[in-house]
Amino acid sequence: MSDEPNVSELPVEQEDATSAPIHAVICIDAEVYERLRAILRHLCVGLIDHTASLRLLTTTPQAESLTFGPVQIVLYEDRSWPLKARQYQRLLDALASRPPTVVHAMSAGVHGLAEAVAGEHHADLVYNVTGRKDVDAIAGSHHLPAAAPGEGLRHVICASQPLYDMCNELKAPSETNLSLIRLGLPCASEPTCFVEESRGATILCTAPFESGGGVGVLLQAIHKLNTKGLEFLTFLLGSGPEESRLRRLANDLGLGPTVVFAQPEDAVQRAMVGADVFVSPTKETALSVRSLQALAQGMAVVSVAGGVCDAYVNNRTAVVAGESTAPDLAAAIERMLADRALARRLAAGAIEHMRTHHTMSAMADKTAEVYRRMALNRATFKLPSQEEEEHDE
Repeated sequence: MSDEPNVSELPVEQEDATSAPIHAVICIDAEVYERLRAILRHLCVGLIDHTASLRLLTTTPQAESLTFGPVQIVLYEDRSWPLKARQYQRLLDALASRPPTVVHAMSAGVHGLAEAVAGEHHADLVYNVTGRKDVDAIAGSHHLPAAAPGEGLRHVICASQPLYDMCNELKAPSETNLSLIRLGLPCASEPTCFVEESRGATILCTAPFESGGGVGVLLQAIHKLNTKGLEFLTFLLGSGPEESRLRRLANDLGLGPTVVFAQPEDAVQRAMVGADVFVSPTKETALSVRSLQALAQGMAVVSVAGGVCDAYVNNRTAVVAGESTAPDLAAAIERMLADRALARRLAAGAIEHMRTHHTMSAMADKTAEVYRRMALNRATFKLPSQEEEEHDE
């Protein structure tokens, strides 16, 4: 008979679990990097104090901008999954010195990679949900049910209430594997819209130039407002395959002198400070740093009902159009242009809302708490056997 004592496995005490180092790996693809770049940096900065190490797995060389100090990057070339065997092994070798205890997939595009890396190291797995595609991916592959024996735990972080509700409908086995953690970013001290009464109004839109992006409908709305005699400039800071068609539409509607197509590059946030009204012209299927920045930076915001962003609260943080149609958008924009006091009041309300619900510290702290809670649930300690307890008595 073995001399080893019988053991039972139970969760450790909170202080024992949280003292263990957390080695986090965050997987990022090009799409989520482009859509949430500034927020990803805020998350990395905030997580530094909570984790023993933080590494980024990505195909995007531009993600180097997210690295500093203890935050490191591991680049791989293939954008499709599965990776070639040799490249996958090189990736695993790059992680071998500090095996991850948690792997965090920031979007559906890296689910396969994150699952494989987590499986190799028996690490916990976190899925971030910032758009409908992420919800669909989770629903399609049944990620919400508990992991199989021997695998790490799984957790889903939803970035807005609508996304949380969608995931909750997938019937997760318990509430402990689903969290609502909103994206965080800095806020202006006061509204930046309509600061000078004598200055002409400016409208800003960063929607992509692609089918379903809503820019064509916005151009038709601008035409309606122009025919009513309203004067303003519109800057379109998007890009995409529909740009030529949209330029032709603007010319056909006679908007050439008042609509400016500009390449976004890195000037969007500076443009927000100088512009007055930000328009998100269609139902948003994914959260975007641009829309959240517009709310946080003090712009007067016009959006469309039914999207995944819960920061658009009609008549409190924004004017929310009922549908993505030219008449509805034109009416919403006209309210802002005709009543500058209303526009500034809504902009102030947006700043206050963002300060309350979208702080960088809360985003990082709650994410780190998910990591710690998963570690706590997995950690075990040894209880003395019955014979040892009797001997002690």
